[in-house]
Amino acid sequence: MLGHINKPERKIWTAEDPVEITQPGLQQVQMIPKIDFTFATAMRAFLRADPDVILIGEMRDEETASIGVEASLTGHLVLSTLHTNSAPETITRLLDLGLDPVNFSDALLGVLAQRLMRTLCPKCKEPYKPEQKDLDHLIEAYGREQFEKDMGDLDLSKHELMGPTGCSDCGDTGYKGRTGIHELLVGTHELQSMIYKKAELDEIRAQALADGMRTMKQDGIYKIFHGWSDYQQLLRVVAE
Repeated sequence: MLGHINKPERKIWTAEDPVEITQPGLQQVQMIPKIDFTFATAMRAFLRADPDVILIGEMRDEETASIGVEASLTGHLVLSTLHTNSAPETITRLLDLGLDPVNFSDALLGVLAQRLMRTLCPKCKEPYKPEQKDLDHLIEAYGREQFEKDMGDLDLSKHELMGPTGCSDCGDTGYKGRTGIHELLVGTHELQSMIYKKAELDEIRAQALADGMRTMKQDGIYKIFHGWSDYQQLLRVVAE
């Protein structure tokens, strides 16, 4: 993401623990807790230098999250990570940390959740005609009405899914590499209003879906229908 927005005229500073990938043009610093150089300390130092974009490696406490929100409200693009099960849960986690819901609702642009499922080996994966009950199960898990909107152009009477075989290229496993499955929650006006009121998680999730969010499970099923992976691998990373 940083590589995509990294331009000579854009000043990007990052605080990471550890710095995993270096990029030319970024100012990246490593956290050193022994000398009290934490995410919060780094954020305060960054704001004195007025960068355009700030990346905080992780929002682990209320102090770091609050400084991130304040930086966002003063015109900086702030990116960070959290460990949560889904995009909507990120909002409730940050509120539980003690963020001011008024400032947080104004600052939020979006939340992208990601998990990785194994990808079918491109050299040996083979098409097969699924049974109708398997197709129905996938469609019901996706949501039949939403499936019609997103993949209504597929001819299910002829459509084939892909399955693993195994070859020397993938160590006879049938899989090679990982495919990201995502859900993107966008900070719409309706959602910001719900954050302001400290709405329950189920209400936030329902609003995000109404705003067009595709869940990680739906994204995984979409990629299964397009031959990237299979249902067994999706269930390994998205159990619900």
